[in-house]
Amino acid sequence: MKVRDTLFVGQRDSGGVESFRGIPFALPPVGERRWRRPIPWQGERGTYDATEFAPACMQTGSGLAWYHGMMRRVGVDPSNMEGPRYSEDCLYLNIWTDLDAEDKRPVLIFIHGGSNTGGWSYEPNYHGESLVRRNVVVVTVAYRLGVFGWLSHPDMEARNLALYDLALSLDWVYQHIADFGGDPNRITVSGESAGATNALHLAISPLSKGRINQVIHQSGGWPLDDSPDPVEATARGLELASKVLNGQTDLNALRRAPPERVMEAAGAVYADFYFDPIEDPTSLPATLEAMAKSGNFPALPMMIGTNADERLMYLTADGSLEQLLTTRVGPVQRAQVVSYLSGLEDEWQQRNYLGTGLDFLCPSLELASLIEKNGGQAWVYRFDRVRPGFDPIGAYHGAELPYVFDRHDDWLPSSEVDDHLTKLMLDYWTSFITGGQPTSEQGGHWPEWSTAQRTALFNDGVSFTEHPDLKLCRLIRGA
Repeated sequence: MKVRDTLFVGQRDSGGVESFRGIPFALPPVGERRWRRPIPWQGERGTYDATEFAPACMQTGSGLAWYHGMMRRVGVDPSNMEGPRYSEDCLYLNIWTDLDAEDKRPVLIFIHGGSNTGGWSYEPNYHGESLVRRNVVVVTVAYRLGVFGWLSHPDMEARNLALYDLALSLDWVYQHIADFGGDPNRITVSGESAGATNALHLAISPLSKGRINQVIHQSGGWPLDDSPDPVEATARGLELASKVLNGQTDLNALRRAPPERVMEAAGAVYADFYFDPIEDPTSLPATLEAMAKSGNFPALPMMIGTNADERLMYLTADGSLEQLLTTRVGPVQRAQVVSYLSGLEDEWQQRNYLGTGLDFLCPSLELASLIEKNGGQAWVYRFDRVRPGFDPIGAYHGAELPYVFDRHDDWLPSSEVDDHLTKLMLDYWTSFITGGQPTSEQGGHWPEWSTAQRTALFNDGVSFTEHPDLKLCRLIRGA
């Protein structure tokens, strides 16, 4: 596929789906370009081999460790999952499309999760072949991770550089996706976990230039309740520089430091700090937390959902329900929350249910209500399917992704139930991407989130009911 003077050579599978892997959308953010706004890649004359994925962005390997930890909990050999190479030269995107299709098709841009410190754009569950067969062009994008994407330093020209990376990838898609069979005027941005929060931040950022039509928000939510303090973020940046540079804080000197040394120091400096976009006049004039408090929110069409057991796989034996209640639940709400949780079978499940509600579920429901109140449309889901043998982690964080992309790894136990659920979820996701309404002839009508607060529950199939966890959220938030 030719774009300007560059002929991208991809590969075609037996079903006619073309994939173009490792397309650069920015110059490598290395050396003097480290911690600067990304510079657009302008192409090059001749042929560009787009048959191999590019290295993932610099990280400690936390993305791969997430998979391995999950696999160990359910008795799966972690060697079944291998990770990519890592590099600072990582700002590439991947495209799956059908070049034989006559009409321009809607575009899904998917942003990977990983706590903004790990993960990569071509994890096995993110490949787009099945969505392409349902008339969608799929793009997955990379962005700088950890301190490379989220550093704040007084001498920087811009904050939230990872958000700039994502905005530049959106620019590339808007300008060039028509050459790959996509419609630049029908762009849905989606993500899971940190990818969901990044998708929503991008949609509300001036950097997106209004190019995003709708959002799919999977298992995010926490930024509505808490966002990083810009003052603290800058203080941490100076602390990092001092640690790397033996007491100096010069940004240009920090740019010359080996990336491995920067990552090593960041592990200590940011051990208790979560990387998320901070308030910034250019890239994020108002955080999601500020918007939620003001009640003002863009009327974007959105699909929003969480999984039943988001917190379960992260629980450790040294934690306790008491600790969670003391640090996260107000004294007025505590007694009622404890009484409500007493109906669960053990403290492990109580911690899972409360943690899932606090960090994922309740802010996601608030997001849906904000959209509805401001004239937008929201469709809410809860994913409940537990695979055979997966009781130790339940309907875990990220469990819905193999169904959304129809990418069930060989080591994931699957049955006819999972095949049926996959077809249903593909129906709803692709109908939303292509037509703005999640529908399925087989699954039935998915009602919008409104005062009735009806929700799609995905398990063996799909059902629609008032959200089962509303009471918990009302108790937590004192509503």
